[in-house]
Amino acid sequence: MRLDRPVITPEVAEARLKQIFPPGAFDTVLSNRLAASAVAAMVYVGAVVDEQSEEMTPEGFLARPATVVGMSTEALAYDTPSEREAWARAEARSTAAVVALLTTWEEPYLRWYAANTRETLRDETWPKWAEYGAARRRRDIPTTSSLARWALNSEFADLFDPALDNEDLAAAVQAWRSSHMEAGDRLRIAHQDDLAGATSRVPVTIPGHGVRYLEPGDASAILKGVVEEWAPRRLGSPMVVAISEPGAKVWVVDAARMAAVGISINVSEVLPDAILLDTATKPPTFWLVEAVASDGEVSEARRSALLGWAEQQYIDPASCRFLSAFTSRNSPPARRRLKDLAVGTFAWFLNEPSRELAWDEIPDRP
Repeated sequence: MRLDRPVITPEVAEARLKQIFPPGAFDTVLSNRLAASAVAAMVYVGAVVDEQSEEMTPEGFLARPATVVGMSTEALAYDTPSEREAWARAEARSTAAVVALLTTWEEPYLRWYAANTRETLRDETWPKWAEYGAARRRRDIPTTSSLARWALNSEFADLFDPALDNEDLAAAVQAWRSSHMEAGDRLRIAHQDDLAGATSRVPVTIPGHGVRYLEPGDASAILKGVVEEWAPRRLGSPMVVAISEPGAKVWVVDAARMAAVGISINVSEVLPDAILLDTATKPPTFWLVEAVASDGEVSEARRSALLGWAEQQYIDPASCRFLSAFTSRNSPPARRRLKDLAVGTFAWFLNEPSRELAWDEIPDRP
């Protein structure tokens, strides 16, 4: 038994988890404070196993939800191998044994979480970590058993070594991602990093019209993705009709061509964030796009307003389709607003550009 990994606090663990699993790109249960507390408690008791070994032999003790929710800041301060082993053995017995041990240390029992917090660890955080090879569990213990069964894989636990910092930490995280994540996961992270670092104007390549520069921000990054990534995949022959930005800045790409077919794009409060045309369909299909950086999804009310606007522009409502575009399924706007999407509309996510969601009625069977 070896309990020689440096103890790490939940605060430091959370910062590193967010670096490994950016919340904008992954489910937050992978990197929230409860997940960070799990890392701290598991490192403390030595719930770490050799990733290259088939044997489930921990450096110290395996973990169970009670290991995490019953940990305390006071106990974490007792970080010699003998003290860590004493706490782990007491936790494996009972809460009363932990209280008795803390009493000998002249410390109060101020557990981190209530007992009912354990379900999130058991049902979400640990299984999702396991999907990425960050953790694993013993398979020979019945699911109804309260015995400890979880451990961090050693290469993942290595990322929480306090000696790693700055460039060394970034390199270690990148190396771990390369060996444990699919290309799609890494693409989501890259998109999230682009959003986080966007402080200058966003260049958008408009087919046949060169580059258009939009104001910095998530909405512009989303619109760039819609034009450059979604449209070529989704539309047979995409044409950008208009793009609007915050501050009532509207750019009609080809007003003359629209006027030639009897369509006039008038600026109003109802104007969507982008209007695209698929000229490969008969008749051509107008896509009315909302870039949801905070709010503004195509809800039932918004859909009705946009259809009314389309009629005023002499656009046949039957030729209109609707897209709500988000940065990520895990983004706060998506979590808040996906439930409000109008029937018959679509959703797209910048960090998963090859996929699309459709919300529609199930047709009656003949």
